[in-house]
Amino acid sequence: MKKILIGLVMYCVCLGTVQAQTWKRVNEENRVVIGSFWQNWFVQVGLDMTLQLPYGKDWSQVFPKGKTFGLDAAVGKWFSPEIGLRGRLNWENGFPPFENGHLEWVGPAGRNGINMDEGGYVALYMDVLLNVHNLFMGYDGERKWHLLVFPRAGLVSNRAIDSGSPMVGAGIGTTYRINERLSLYGDMAYQMTTSEFTGGAGPTGMSVSTGFNGFVDFHIGVQWELR
Repeated sequence: MKKILIGLVMYCVCLGTVQAQTWKRVNEENRVVIGSFWQNWFVQVGLDMTLQLPYGKDWSQVFPKGKTFGLDAAVGKWFSPEIGLRGRLNWENGFPPFENGHLEWVGPAGRNGINMDEGGYVALYMDVLLNVHNLFMGYDGERKWHLLVFPRAGLVSNRAIDSGSPMVGAGIGTTYRINERLSLYGDMAYQMTTSEFTGGAGPTGMSVSTGFNGFVDFHIGVQWELR
C-alpha cells in the first residue's frame, strides 16, 4: 500500500510538471498574459465602407444614398488565445477624397454634402473578440488564419447636426498572419442606432415593434503586434 501511495504521489508530481511546462510553452508561443498587463497588445489601422439603412428606407437605394467611406484606428489586447478586447475609433464621411455626392441618408437628411462639410461622423466602440479557431480547435502556434466573432457597443456622433447616439451590434472578422508581428485583417458588423444619429432620415429609434435605424460596416487594414 505504501508503494502504491508513493507511486501516486510521484505520478501527480510528474503530471503537474508536464502540465506546467505545457502551459509555459503555450504562453510563450501565443504570448498569453498570465501576470503581465503590458503584453499581447496590438494596433490596427485601415479603411472602411459603411452602408446606412435608416428606418423606413429601402435597401435597393443604399447605393449611393446611404454609402460612406472612412478611416479607422484600433488598439486591442488578447487576454487568452480565445478572448480579447478591442477599442476602435472610426471617422466616417469626413475626408474629401471619399466624398459621396449623392449621400442622403446621414443627417441632415436630404442635404447632400452638408455632413461631409461639417466633418462627417465619428464612432467609438468596444468589441469583445472571440477567436473561433482557438475556442473550438485549440491553440496552434503555426496557424496563420483566425476567424473571429464579436459583440459591440459604443457611441456614434453626427458632427453635422451635433447629435450623438448609442449603438449596439455584432460582427464577424478574420486575420491572416504575414509574419511574427504583421497581419492583415478584415471584418464586418451590423449595428443599431437611435433616430438622433440620422437627423431626420429615420423617424424612429431602437424600437423592436416599429423598427430601428442601422448600418453595416466593412473594414480592411493591417494589424501590428506589440511586445
